Amino acid sequence: MTGLGLMKTPGNFDIFGLLRRAEFVALGNGGNWEPWKEIEMCVKRDTSVAYKSPASAQRWFLKRSRDNWKKKYMGLKTDAKRLENRVNDVTKSREKWCQEAKQLTERIQTLEATNAALQEQLAAFKKDRQLKGTGPDQ
Repeated sequence: MTGLGLMKTPGNFDIFGLLRRAEFVALGNGGNWEPWKEIEMCVKRDTSVAYKSPASAQRWFLKRSRDNWKKKYMGLKTDAKRLENRVNDVTKSREKWCQEAKQLTERIQTLEATNAALQEQLAAFKKDRQLKGTGPDQ
């Protein structure tokens, strides 16, 4: 029997005074278990803790723990900021290169169009010269 007014049946185990299964008999209501009724249980907790370590040792340990925690997370914050700046730099660089590639593509298209026009003019000029019968070819 536990200190909470409950009796365990074989096969059950008790954790912190509570049964894992609903196979118990509530002694508070004459041995009749009614599953639709909630059984009230009182658990008293001792909130006062008697430390055996001196306060100065506790202060030292907690200060060291806090300082280590701060140092660790300040390092992580620095790393995160460094990586964020790197991502921003790479993004700007990528945008710059994309813009430059677009400009060069446009320049290539205009130069190819100009070249094609000049080739047509040259072909027309050569044809015209051949028709007249003058030129360095003859």
